[in-house]
Amino acid sequence: MNGTRIGVVIHTKLRDSLFTDEDRARLNGLGDVRWTDSREPITREAAAELLADCEIGVGSWNTPYPNAELLAACPRLRLWEHAAGTVKHMFGPHLHGRDLTIASCKTAIADCVAEMTLGQIILGLRRVFENAESNRRGPAGKPANVRVLFGSTVGIVGASEVGKRVLRLLRPFGCTVLLYDPFVSDEQAAALGARRVADLAQLCADSHVVSLHTPNLPSTKHLLGAAEFRAMKDDAIVINTARGECLDEAALVAELGKGRLFAFLDVSSPEPAAPDSPLRRLPNVVYTSHIAGPATFNIGKQVVDDVAAFLEGRAPLCVVTQEILDRTA
Repeated sequence: MNGTRIGVVIHTKLRDSLFTDEDRARLNGLGDVRWTDSREPITREAAAELLADCEIGVGSWNTPYPNAELLAACPRLRLWEHAAGTVKHMFGPHLHGRDLTIASCKTAIADCVAEMTLGQIILGLRRVFENAESNRRGPAGKPANVRVLFGSTVGIVGASEVGKRVLRLLRPFGCTVLLYDPFVSDEQAAALGARRVADLAQLCADSHVVSLHTPNLPSTKHLLGAAEFRAMKDDAIVINTARGECLDEAALVAELGKGRLFAFLDVSSPEPAAPDSPLRRLPNVVYTSHIAGPATFNIGKQVVDDVAAFLEGRAPLCVVTQEILDRTA
C-alpha cells in the first residue's frame, strides 16, 4: 500500500451518500486513509487534528476546508479534493506560496444536472405537468401545444460544464440547438453541435426552450431579464438549474403571470424561496429544492479517480486555480 496519508473530513451521514463500499475500498488501497467517524459535520479543530500529517485532504459540502487556520495546522497538504462543486471560498492570500492543488468534483455533479435538464426539456415540451393537472379535474384531451424534441429549437445559455453536457445529450434528438456564450467561437459552438447566437434576446425569440447554465458571476447577474422574457415565444419553456441570481426573478414572475411561459426552476433568489413567493403558487412553474446536483456516488468515484491520478503524477479531472475564478462556478 502507498504510504501517502489521506484524510477524509466528510461526516458519515454525507459520506455514505457519496462513496460506495467499493470506492471506499479503492481509496483505502491508495494510501493510509483516515476517515472521520462523526455522524455530524466536524469542527475545524477536529479536522486539523485528523489532517495534521496528511498530504491529501478530502472534504465536501459543509465540511472544513483549507482556510488560513487549517493550512497553518496542516503544513504537509499537497492536494485538496472537494467532493462537491464550487471551491471559490477556498482561495485567498493564505494560498500564496503554498504548493496546494485544489480540485473540484463539479464535473461529476454536472452529469447529474444535465440529466435532469434533459428530462425537463422532454417533459416540458410534452406539456406533461399541465396535462396531468388538467386530468385531476376530469378527462382532459391532448394539449394543443404538445411538441417533441425533433423539429424543436433549444437555446442553451452558457457552455459551462453542465451546458456542454446538455448539448451532448441533445445530439440524438433531431432538434436545432442554439448557444449563447461570449467566450465560445462559431467553430467551437459547431463542434458542440450548436449554432452560436451573439444576441441573447434573439436566441430567446427563436427557441422553444431556453435553458440557463451560466456560473454565478457579477457579469451574469440577471443575464435573463425582462427583455429576454418578453422576446420568448408563447408556450416557451424556461429552465434554470444554475443559480437564482442569473435571471431577474421579478421579471420572470411578471411574464409567468400572463400565462405565456412555463418554467422549471431548481434554484431561486433567495433560496429557498419565501413561503409566500409566487414561485410556490403559479400553476406554470415547477419549483424544486436544488435537487439537480445532489450527493451521489459518481462524486465519490471521481474523488478516488482524482486521488489516484494525483498520486501517479497526473492532474485531477477539474483543477481550479486563481486565474480561472472569474469565469467558473
